[in-house]
Amino acid sequence: MSAPREDHAPVWIGHDLPPIRRNGVEYFLISARNELYLVPNICPHRGGPLKFGRLNGAGELVCQMHGAAFSIESLLRNPATLRLTVARSDEG
Repeated sequence: MSAPREDHAPVWIGHDLPPIRRNGVEYFLISARNELYLVPNICPHRGGPLKFGRLNGAGELVCQMHGAAFSIESLLRNPATLRLTVARSDEG
């Protein structure tokens, strides 16, 4: 097993932030690859909340309910995951 690549390791997960809802879906905030993402807060395996999972040494998010591990990359590739962007204004 190889060590996780530094550029793919998450920096931070918004465990203690209030729920973020958009179009009826609950998300949690994750910082990875120097960007912010909203990831659906639902375990793909059993439907429990992923937001309270822990990161393991392989760079995976481990569901607190039953221990299933999901790579951060697979969570970021999920079509329902949203990458946040900064809107810049020309007005200063």
